[in-house]
Amino acid sequence: MSLVPLFSHDEHRGEVVERWGKKVWSQSSSWWKHLDAIGRDEFLAEGVALRVEYLAAKAAQLPVTADTVVALVLRHRVWITQGWGGVEPTAEQFIGLGNMYVADERFARHYGGVDGASYVRDAIIAWVATTPQTSDASDGRSSATKGTTS
Repeated sequence: MSLVPLFSHDEHRGEVVERWGKKVWSQSSSWWKHLDAIGRDEFLAEGVALRVEYLAAKAAQLPVTADTVVALVLRHRVWITQGWGGVEPTAEQFIGLGNMYVADERFARHYGGVDGASYVRDAIIAWVATTPQTSDASDGRSSATKGTTS
């Protein structure tokens, strides 16, 4: 069963351009449009798997610093990087996404509501707090070291 028909990549174009700029939208849109149906399904399936696994970790009352949760955060960051057309989020951007998951019901519902989204946000914040930060010479922003290979 394909997940693609359940998702419209262009649905939030205006909001993305307004919040993050046309370049961010263009990179993400170009990446998405160049994926085949299998690539799109795999990307969407990973998003679902991340949400399910975050909910399971929260239900199991795992601390956000548990190895299992840290592994989820790393996968989540790779998933975001893919969706951003290969551009890694800085530590600030990654935390900003976590905050948006809590503040915006459209995102919170995917993580089981505000409580689940708060767990994800707290896991992101904990990961950033324990990850060495390096300066990104290309734009002067601070970014977290990757911690994974892609």
